[in-house]
Amino acid sequence: MEGVVVSRQICLIALAIRQKLVFETIWSLIGSNRCRQRSTTKEPAMESELILF
Repeated sequence: MEGVVVSRQICLIALAIRQKLVFETIWSLIGSNRCRQRSTTKEPAMESELILF
């Protein structure tokens, strides 16, 4: 019976680690996409703010 409990705990730990890695990968991809979009804009943010004021 103890072997079943231990194997279940190992499976739950492995699942939690896998989910954490997936979320970290998704967030890093989102972050890199945002950085790329900002770098491809033609006007920097400071210039557009000066035009508005």
